[in-house]
Amino acid sequence: MSWLLVSVVLIGGAVFFALRAATQGRLQVESVLGRMSGYGYAAAPRGSDPRAWLRRVGRIAPGGRGEAAEELRRKLAAAGWSKRLAPEDVAGLKVVLPVTAYAVMFAAAAFDVVPVLVAAVAGLAFSALAYMGLPAVIDMRMRGRRDKIVAGLPTVLDLLTLSIEAGMSFDAALSRLVRRLDGPLIDELALMQREMQLGTGRSEALTALAQRVDASEVTSFARALAQAEKLGVPLAQMLRTQADELRIRLRNEAEEHAMRAPVKMLFPTVALIFPAVFVVVLGPAVISLLHSLGHQ
Repeated sequence: MSWLLVSVVLIGGAVFFALRAATQGRLQVESVLGRMSGYGYAAAPRGSDPRAWLRRVGRIAPGGRGEAAEELRRKLAAAGWSKRLAPEDVAGLKVVLPVTAYAVMFAAAAFDVVPVLVAAVAGLAFSALAYMGLPAVIDMRMRGRRDKIVAGLPTVLDLLTLSIEAGMSFDAALSRLVRRLDGPLIDELALMQREMQLGTGRSEALTALAQRVDASEVTSFARALAQAEKLGVPLAQMLRTQADELRIRLRNEAEEHAMRAPVKMLFPTVALIFPAVFVVVLGPAVISLLHSLGHQ
């Protein structure tokens, strides 16, 4: 019996150390990436932190691993939430929030706060809302941040142009701009600057910037700047041209949205204003007609 116990302990120890050796590289990579919060990875929580349990749930939940997790990581980086959330956190929340919502409604039904049928229907509705609400919030945040970046790009290009025309290099002008200003675009430029300081080439850093923001205007700027560096085109002239073209494009888009406004206002006008006008105009006539028919 003692030999059997010793054999089980030895076999268990061998399996444990084999699994640890197989996953040691991945654990080290996750530990390093967890400390690089500015590069799209949230800090790794400790074992006692509730986020550690949330992340464990997220790793086995749909969207917490593989290509779906990488796509979610890109969305979080584009939304500016990469320092706060990791893909595992979001995948875990998509499981925990619906379960919590349904549990709250079940507890309310258990304490006779609401009827059981109402609790069941409301629990399903709240669970669906919690499951679909977080991705919708991330998409809204991503689109809003992207619009702010595109809106601030012409001003940043003008400041870079003035700095370069004053005799500064592109790196020095970018460093000065990052120190003096703030905003979503400045955060992305600061991240690009850190990547170049760590040894990444300017073309690769610009490509990463375009992928994170995922806006055609930023992609055009990144390609033009990379091409100017390869061909030796003066940066000041290229940046001024990019700023002018971007302003023209934004002005045209604003005019297009303004032309669509009357058409968009037609539906709420018909649905909300016209019924009230009909009540005010035709109400007295209808009342008079009903009184007349009542006297007859």
